Amino acid sequence: MIVYGANPVMEALRAHPDRVRWVAVAREESRRHQRIVELAREGKTGVRFLASRELDRLSGDGVHNGVVAEVSSESYAEFEDLAGTVERVFLLDGITDPQNFGAILRVADGFGFGLVVIPEHDSVGLTPVAVKASAGASEWVPVAQVTNLSRAIERLKKEGFWIYGADGTGEPLSGAKLTGKVAIVMGSEGKGIRRNVLEHCDMRIAIPMSGHVDSLNVAAAAAVFAWEVARQSKG
Repeated sequence: MIVYGANPVMEALRAHPDRVRWVAVAREESRRHQRIVELAREGKTGVRFLASRELDRLSGDGVHNGVVAEVSSESYAEFEDLAGTVERVFLLDGITDPQNFGAILRVADGFGFGLVVIPEHDSVGLTPVAVKASAGASEWVPVAQVTNLSRAIERLKKEGFWIYGADGTGEPLSGAKLTGKVAIVMGSEGKGIRRNVLEHCDMRIAIPMSGHVDSLNVAAAAAVFAWEVARQSKG
């Protein structure tokens, strides 16, 4: 898989240097990316210095910031192996926008969520665009694919998790006790959480809004929920 952008390539080299097959740096920007070149060489990864137009081609005209790498395909984590080892989980019900997915991975990394769970179908996966949007977080946050989100929720309950569904009709976020083992279900950008998944949640929670727009982008909402979880855990 082609990974592009300074941060995603840097984090790939830091987290999994054995999976990076080669790194390409724009000739005219080689000095700016000296640290990436050094990391690659420390890991005995080949480094290529190419014209920017070659990096444009390799990245499919994505915003590469002068750095492109080939990384062995992202492997998904085993849900059953991690369900009992983490304390904060995001479950994403039908998120299809890779930018949103990448941003949620960044949120998960920033606020200590040890696992992100996605369905195998009707969901974006670890694509190059999502990896770029995660700014390197995809290298650190395990992502598990499951065939059935409702069953995954029930499995987490057996591990002592309390499951919160993000839903506009839910209780205000300030009234939720987000301590202990917490799993937050986020719905798709347009339809929200499917009813059969929402029914498995222990509580529905919402972010009170006071402006003219009555909802947030799903990644922005995930950040608000994650911040509140982190805040309460320190209380």
